[in-house]
Amino acid sequence: MTATTKTTILNKSKQLFALHGYEGFSIRILSKESGVGLSSIYHFFEDKDQILTEIFKQVGKELGQKRQELPARRSANDMLKDRILFQFTNIEDVVFVLKYYLHFRPQFLRLDSGYIPSKAYLHVEEVLHFGIQTSEFAITEADVEKQSKVIAHAINGFLLEYYPSPPQGKELKSVVASIHSFLIRGLTNKEVQPV
Repeated sequence: MTATTKTTILNKSKQLFALHGYEGFSIRILSKESGVGLSSIYHFFEDKDQILTEIFKQVGKELGQKRQELPARRSANDMLKDRILFQFTNIEDVVFVLKYYLHFRPQFLRLDSGYIPSKAYLHVEEVLHFGIQTSEFAITEADVEKQSKVIAHAINGFLLEYYPSPPQGKELKSVVASIHSFLIRGLTNKEVQPV
């Protein structure tokens, strides 16, 4: 058994869990869909929870690294559009994280604002702080955390709606522009001109 076998198990698990959630994911289904025998899967993992937890940690780290590689922007407006496109570009990973969180929610630290993991909205929070600094957004620093969560939830709702058939090409551009325009109107109290 090789590292390639483990990678196959993890990749197929991520896909199956993103598609079917916790109840629709099992070691038997994984074995059938991946072509990896049950004994090989159990060689690497004791149960499906261990598989999912390893993927969750790996995906969270990878998404964070990819976000760090996003281009620097001079405007929060452009940053926000990049973040929306980023979520769609990484839709399977993000949907996996969302479904993992929904199932394992009691294991997350409960915040005054609910159980949302703090990392789930930090990339939006960064945009809002920048938008305040550049005077693009009509919100206050006191509103940033709350608005970040609302925006992250709104974007994630679209991802869940589109997965597993995300928009491509012109449709993707149109969807991103529509979400962006809606969010910018709320953050600036101004209409956004079509691009």
